[in-house]
Amino acid sequence: MAESLGTKLDRVQKAIAKLEDGTVSSYEIEGRKITYHNIQFLYKREQELIRQIEMYGRDYVPGGNSNPVRRVVRVSFS
Repeated sequence: MAESLGTKLDRVQKAIAKLEDGTVSSYEIEGRKITYHNIQFLYKREQELIRQIEMYGRDYVPGGNSNPVRRVVRVSFS
């Protein structure tokens, strides 16, 4: 079953937290085994997911049947 961007981000952030606080020394996510020494992969994935969420929203499922709705916000100050 496909997962939403928000679900993926939550999983990545959980893995980061466990590696950073020393709860675990390695973590398997998205088919890759990550150890504390290559935690940079998770930081990059986290930033990528955040960018996608900013564009499409937390509930967007990549590869789903619906097209993403690009979110545009215009702000003006008077």
